[in-house]
Amino acid sequence: MIRAAFRTPARPYATIALSAYQSVQGPVLRQYRDGRVMIDTGNGPLTGLPLNRPTRTPGWMPILGPAF
Repeated sequence: MIRAAFRTPARPYATIALSAYQSVQGPVLRQYRDGRVMIDTGNGPLTGLPLNRPTRTPGWMPILGPAF
């Protein structure tokens, strides 16, 4: 499968935005396929989209290679 060639490294920590003025950071407990992560906040786990998520790879990238 082509996706196996482009594995993403495991994240040790992630930051999730709760609102425009609050965010939480903690160790990643689980990564979901849709990009969400579950982190441990010390008061319990929280799930959300990480603020520092990597850019998505275009669909043509595995076929044609990088653009530059």
